[in-house]
Amino acid sequence: SVPHGGPEANQVLRHWGELPAPGFEVRAHYDIAEALGLLNLERASKISGGGFILWQGVGARLRRALIRFMIDLHVTEHGYTEVSPPYLISRQSLFGTGQLPKLEDDMYHVTKDDLFLNPTAEVPLTNMFRDETFDEDELPLKITGYCPSFRREAGSYGRDTRGMVRVHQFDKVEMVKITSADSGYAEHEAL
Repeated sequence: SVPHGGPEANQVLRHWGELPAPGFEVRAHYDIAEALGLLNLERASKISGGGFILWQGVGARLRRALIRFMIDLHVTEHGYTEVSPPYLISRQSLFGTGQLPKLEDDMYHVTKDDLFLNPTAEVPLTNMFRDETFDEDELPLKITGYCPSFRREAGSYGRDTRGMVRVHQFDKVEMVKITSADSGYAEHEAL
């Protein structure tokens, strides 16, 4: 029942509530960010080509502050342990989390060492525990960490979109919690 075609073939079947009618001209996120001097996409493309962001001034400070805020929140308020993982990932790790073989064309590969630039932060955080088994009394394990992530986004919808959509380098603060089914369920119910 889904129509064939790209985004132009999408159909709105229903919506709920009233759509807001702002009393001003709606501008794209990248136009606002560039006007405020938070980022510069033109200079980023001088360095690396399209699909990259050059954060500058308050934008660079805001980016760094958000990363720090999220890590500090999870460590101090939720009991996670911070880790700072490697940015280069082994082939074995990428198979372990399901990125390979399917997404290899979307990743940046360092052929000499057969390593890949990290495609998403859960890859290094989950592979810390690859091939390990834990006793239930060792659980839960709660870790958080920041890792820049790199993807080609080949073939993705919106890859030619201007701005901060489908970029090749982005930041992620990830949380991983390893627990038993029973303790995870009990904790969920307590929330």
